[in-house]
Amino acid sequence: MSSPHSFHDVHAGSTRFHAHARTSAVIALLTTALFAVAPTVVRAQQTTATQGSAPTQRGARALTLEDALILATGSSEAVGLARAAETRARGQFFQARSALLPQVNSALNYQKQLQNQFQAITERFASGGSGGNTGGTGGDEGGGDSFADSPISRIFASPYTTIFSVQASQPIFTGGRARASLAAARSGRTIAELGITGASAQLTLDVTQAYYDAVLSDRLVAIADSSLVQSERTVTQVQLAYDVGNTSEFELIRAKVTRDNQRPRFLQARTQRELAHLRLKQLLELPTDVDVALTSSIEEAPITPVDADTITAYRLPVKQAALSVDVATQQLKASKGQRWPQLAVTTNYQRFAYPDDGIPNSLADFFPNWTVGVGLSLPLFTGGRVTGDIIAAQAAADEAGWRLRLTKEAAALDARQSLLRLEEVEANWTASVGTAEQAQRAYAIAEVRYKEGLSTQLELAEVRVQLAQALANRAQAARDRQVARIRLALLPNLPLAGTAAVGPNSTNAAAAPRTPSPAGTTGAPFQAGATAGSVIP
Repeated sequence: MSSPHSFHDVHAGSTRFHAHARTSAVIALLTTALFAVAPTVVRAQQTTATQGSAPTQRGARALTLEDALILATGSSEAVGLARAAETRARGQFFQARSALLPQVNSALNYQKQLQNQFQAITERFASGGSGGNTGGTGGDEGGGDSFADSPISRIFASPYTTIFSVQASQPIFTGGRARASLAAARSGRTIAELGITGASAQLTLDVTQAYYDAVLSDRLVAIADSSLVQSERTVTQVQLAYDVGNTSEFELIRAKVTRDNQRPRFLQARTQRELAHLRLKQLLELPTDVDVALTSSIEEAPITPVDADTITAYRLPVKQAALSVDVATQQLKASKGQRWPQLAVTTNYQRFAYPDDGIPNSLADFFPNWTVGVGLSLPLFTGGRVTGDIIAAQAAADEAGWRLRLTKEAAALDARQSLLRLEEVEANWTASVGTAEQAQRAYAIAEVRYKEGLSTQLELAEVRVQLAQALANRAQAARDRQVARIRLALLPNLPLAGTAAVGPNSTNAAAAPRTPSPAGTTGAPFQAGATAGSVIP
């Protein structure tokens, strides 16, 4: 914000100095006082455009960049999705590993037969019915009674049966399918873990950029507000000079037009600030009605970036693409393993009980049954299913290989672009510092010239516009410098812009769609030229 004394006061006093023949003693004293405080106005405007934002609203929540990153980490949907993908990949790893381990299951069955053919046959023979031997002797009848009471009759004719069983199987040979699937699942789990790292790095970049965008918008609003206030005071001073006859109506109209043109630009800057703050609150999951005061400065010591030439091979997307090649290769091995026979050992231990009253009374009521077997299965004809699986798996492996090459090329290009972008913004920052100093010096000279009657109000106003534009450009350059440095520092773990992240759960196990990065991750929402034009009259 500007000091209580503004540039338009200086302009009005200087105009009266230029027309000193018609200036009263009171106006002359006012002019002298205003010129005495003019350097304070320049320093105030410079401070507004160079210092970091500070909490100016009473009751606003102070928020540093570190606080914003902590808040975003616990509420990020992208990071949550990446963690869920890692959990799913971990579960798939356990599923694949189970194919190599023994499988043990137990079961307890109880049944009651409503009608039993063996029971009906036993009763008929035991009673000497028509189905039996009617001409037999008592010995035959005794033989029928003996059959009805025999243990075999109890087994087949009992209406109640209780079975407890324990089954176990162990694969001996699977044609390499189980081990290949396990290796693919292990690589898929590593890909998912890298996905969490990439999502966290992208979140850090998004929050940092949104934070500095909001800080920049605060600064641009301050510059626009200062220009509007100065324009208002210029109108007041010109009006005063016009009333006493020291200036023309043309000067008064031009001052009013300048002020009126500044108002929509100030409103536009304020709207951009609201949008920037809204974007930041959205990333941090903060209520939209909560006011925040951003306390981290754009000019604070930036993060030291890494060397772009040495990170291409270590880029996270390159690692994921290489692991996807391994996933596809292992799945191809598993598909080819379907042509080999499978060998497994099985065992089944059972205990049977045939209680008369329906419920076994003790363990002695159970009778053991234990079997061990070796099974061999070999596909003889599958209608082309196995051949189709192999062809599809081979295509997936080829696709993963080509995608790895594309990823390496894209990573190298991205690293080079990031380095060139940093060099560009560093040059812009250095130039903006010198430009701002020159603009401040030019305004001081123009002020003296106007005071001595060697220039007009228009010339002084143009120099003031140039000063404000230089300060806005410097703020924009500082924001771009910070974002470019942080992006290059995070580059090893950042996903490639415009490409799909690699994941183990895609259709071909080589790539999976990635949630697009929020708009604005590769460019500033406030361009230097547009920014200056939106806040400078």
